[in-house]
Amino acid sequence: MVFNPLPGWELVWDIVAFVISFVLILMLVQINAAIEKSGKLSTVVTRKVIHTFAAPVWVVTWMLFSGSIFSRWLAIIVPLIFVLQFVMIGTGKTENEDFVRSMSRSGDPRELLGGTLYYAFMMVVIGILWFYVPVDGDLANATPLALIVFGCLAGGDGFADVIGRKYGGERKFGIGGAEKSLAGMIGMFIGSFLFSFILVFLFSLEVATFSVVDLILPIIVVSLVAMIIEAITPKGFDNLTITIVTIIMVLLLPFLGLFWPFPMFSLF
Repeated sequence: MVFNPLPGWELVWDIVAFVISFVLILMLVQINAAIEKSGKLSTVVTRKVIHTFAAPVWVVTWMLFSGSIFSRWLAIIVPLIFVLQFVMIGTGKTENEDFVRSMSRSGDPRELLGGTLYYAFMMVVIGILWFYVPVDGDLANATPLALIVFGCLAGGDGFADVIGRKYGGERKFGIGGAEKSLAGMIGMFIGSFLFSFILVFLFSLEVATFSVVDLILPIIVVSLVAMIIEAITPKGFDNLTITIVTIIMVLLLPFLGLFWPFPMFSLF
């Protein structure tokens, strides 16, 4: 059942859930900024930690919402705040050293207008179209599409960078300045599959139709496609291409004869 500890006060609880969701993401950023500032971890590491866990943490907090008509829109405010903040920082309208420290490679605020902004913007789009609890808590129309897409975007891309840097060696390839490796591609697949599987499993505890057994093959197929797309994407655009292509791939699953008895969208 949809979590709602305040029956009859759905809006009040959804506001509480929004605050919890926002605070958790903000803590992820601030803690990594503090660690980077202390010198214990480099910006490369803290940036990837945020990249790997921001979207999954946010989507897990969807389980806190009541499923009322307000749930989707309050949940979406969280990444929307970060989209606006990245634009303000990147254009010089405001300053935030913690955000720049933890989410830019070079320390240049304008870098937040690239992949970091695309990542947050894709969170907004996915939340609007595929928030997993439809209006009034009707779980019959729930779809796990967002879980698989975030698994590839966050876990896959995060693992690709970490494993690629550690085991990729000197043999690199890529388009438009990107540096890819076979090890990175394998990391992309492992991370995509692992994070997608974990997210689907967590939500299957609430939505029985999200069967991890039935969804293993679709997750494998989408993870393989995400791996290929990440490998051939020019530098700085993988947050866009991975998200867009994995969404298209999931929507094509029924036409490929793969298990996907879920609605294409969950707006209503």
